[in-house]
Amino acid sequence: MTLTEFRARARQDLQDEDAANYRWTNDQIDGEIERVVREFSLSLPLEQQTDLATTNGSRDIDISSLTKRLKIFSLEFPLDYRPRCLQKFEVYMDTLLMEVQGNGDNARLRWGKQHTVDALSSTIPEQYDEVIVLGATGYLATSASVYTVDRATIAGRDATINFLKWGQDRLSRYEQQLRAIRRKKVGVSDLTLEKSI
Repeated sequence: MTLTEFRARARQDLQDEDAANYRWTNDQIDGEIERVVREFSLSLPLEQQTDLATTNGSRDIDISSLTKRLKIFSLEFPLDYRPRCLQKFEVYMDTLLMEVQGNGDNARLRWGKQHTVDALSSTIPEQYDEVIVLGATGYLATSASVYTVDRATIAGRDATINFLKWGQDRLSRYEQQLRAIRRKKVGVSDLTLEKSI
């Protein structure tokens, strides 16, 4: 789904589809979608592979070009060895420190990146679209119930309490989904943590 489609789905679940009387602004909904996309990305990052040049005689590799980087899974250097030659490393800010010195050749990094959702595209796998909607609507509902708890409403105090419970239930299911995604991911690969020297 695109951002526009995620927003429409969130409004549908929140029963907030009257454009003349929106309870939430587009910016509020988009902000919670962005928050959930960041959280989702920590559980299932967008997998990337990038070759970066090493520097002769240096153990440092500049990784500032890896935008929206969440974690480094592995570092292969030198390349084209069989079996692959995976190096231990540590990361400090935008520098990766290898265990061995470079020679000017490329090193291969496999890394996880934050997903993106914008007006025309999304990197979220389609089977997880509803997880994003679930989390965003849960956050929106609980924040709205906190805002209205001391204000008079036509439906009365029970409506606010019910809205809070509905939002909390959605957040609970969302967090269960994220845990399931993390368990599934860890089962596929043991390269989910950055190695350290």
